[in-house]
Amino acid sequence: MRVAVVQTQWVDDPEDGLRNAYQAIEDVCGAGDIDLVCFPEFLLGPPWYMPGQDGLKGRTDTPIPGPIVDGFQSLARKLNTHILLGSLVEDMQDGMYRNTSLLIGRQGVITGRAVKAHPFGNEMVVCRQTDALGVLSTEFGQIGIAVCSDFWIPEVVRLLALAGARTVFVPGGTLGQNQPLMVNALRTAAYLNDVNIVYASSVGVVRGKRGDRLVEIHFAGTSLVASPDGVLAQAGSDEPETLVVDIDEPADGDGRRWQQLRRPDAYRALLTPYAGADRDLAGELRASLTGGGGPDRGRPAAATSTHEGTRS
Repeated sequence: MRVAVVQTQWVDDPEDGLRNAYQAIEDVCGAGDIDLVCFPEFLLGPPWYMPGQDGLKGRTDTPIPGPIVDGFQSLARKLNTHILLGSLVEDMQDGMYRNTSLLIGRQGVITGRAVKAHPFGNEMVVCRQTDALGVLSTEFGQIGIAVCSDFWIPEVVRLLALAGARTVFVPGGTLGQNQPLMVNALRTAAYLNDVNIVYASSVGVVRGKRGDRLVEIHFAGTSLVASPDGVLAQAGSDEPETLVVDIDEPADGDGRRWQQLRRPDAYRALLTPYAGADRDLAGELRASLTGGGGPDRGRPAAATSTHEGTRS
């Protein structure tokens, strides 16, 4: 499978983000046969619920299906390629949203999706998450999708691997403070789970006010492709660029052998309620965002969910 990993630049105008995405697909597919083009999370630009981005409401969110997705479907048909839309803020038309990744096939049909299961920051208040993690059957074999912070929960990639995924796509955004850790984390996940990892990230700064505070979120790129044997290609940390990498389905290695030694009965504690299950964590986050403080007892976790997600 020849994969193009598009590392995007944050832009203020979603129309520019959309044009840049279209152009990136045209450019990389025009230069040679590409089986799949992969984008990062929030490929259109900052979601409206990031600090100071309220004016983007209705612009970086979209119904699915809808005009924005239609454009990518047309490109997939025209260029005979798959497109993985790292994530769009899906408008559920009921006041709520989802962080949704879409896979579009060569015929321009949506062939799969993944909804973020572990919301981050304001997503805990405005986004529904999924309780379903599954794999997609493609012409390249079984694949999985872990949207951004889903990757940081080790069980996610492990479950996708156990379900048969041999390549896991991770559309995300490397935060500047995490950048030194990302390469090691992604490479280790590929090795321990015996899968390829395709990670698409973005670069730039998102600025805005939260109350009286100026907030700056720095994104440090570092898109990469890793096999169980190591990193195959890696982008820089401060410029948009596109990686083109040929990847094969991994041969059975250490990770696959270790999976056969698993003892699920010894891991029952993983099924116990998460820390904070007895608290209104979404309410605490709302209070902190509006200046109401709230107890400082760890990062809030999501309070609502939906069972829609990827299906095998």
